[in-house]
Amino acid sequence: MPKKKTPTSNETLVGIITPVEWDVDDRITAVALSATDDEAYLIENGDKFIDLVQKCIEASGQIKRDRKSSRSITIKRFNIIDNP
Repeated sequence: MPKKKTPTSNETLVGIITPVEWDVDDRITAVALSATDDEAYLIENGDKFIDLVQKCIEASGQIKRDRKSSRSITIKRFNIIDNP
């Protein structure tokens, strides 16, 4: 039986970068976008966004949603929002 593909779409979201994983030395290793739609999106290319933790951004990119209601985004473009 072929594996079903996860639906993807290109969208723009606004939210705050939040840490979601740490290593044994308490360094952040993964981040998510806590968006204004009350959902958290794991940032697939999150290594580029670790220095932006707690910053509000507008991010555009490819969003994946799976049946288990987990969501992720691969950010293609973003802008830092100074006063959300």
